[in-house]
Amino acid sequence: MPIAKEPFDELLDWLDSDREIAGRKYETIRTGLVRLFVSHGISDGAFYADETIDRVTKRLPEIRPTFVGEPARYFTGVARNIVREALRNREVLPEEMPERSMEQDDEDDMLECLKRCLEHLPQDRQELILDYHLYHGRAKVELHREMAEELSITEGALRTRAHHLRVSLEECVLKCLANQTVTQNSLAAS
Repeated sequence: MPIAKEPFDELLDWLDSDREIAGRKYETIRTGLVRLFVSHGISDGAFYADETIDRVTKRLPEIRPTFVGEPARYFTGVARNIVREALRNREVLPEEMPERSMEQDDEDDMLECLKRCLEHLPQDRQELILDYHLYHGRAKVELHREMAEELSITEGALRTRAHHLRVSLEECVLKCLANQTVTQNSLAAS
């Protein structure tokens, strides 16, 4: 979905007054959005990333005057809403189910367990850990700096919080996977 030149120029201006830096930020945001959608099991991440960018671009005249902070965070919030919409609207008929390998099943089980474990976290903790792992490279460093500022903590304290959340999520996922294995084994035995 191509964006008309004028709104797209406005979007780039919002990202940064320097056109080259704005272009790099745009590409980083789009790549991060694709990863976010794919990590939620949505295979057409590029389509939904473009949809996110289109929605933000359309709302830009409303949000730009009052928005404070890194624009990437706003894109992420919109993307999370789109993930919920996409997952709610997804339906697969049984005859359309593809054959799956054991490796895919294991990955799906792990992803399902991770989703369950994330749901048990308070909303602010979910957002913290998902945002913390959203980008790579320089964009990640910049986002971590901004997150620490918003929380009024040091970057080291942010890393510590993220580490503790990762450890508790890992424990939760391992317990979930162990419970699934026990359940599958008992079903196979009966």
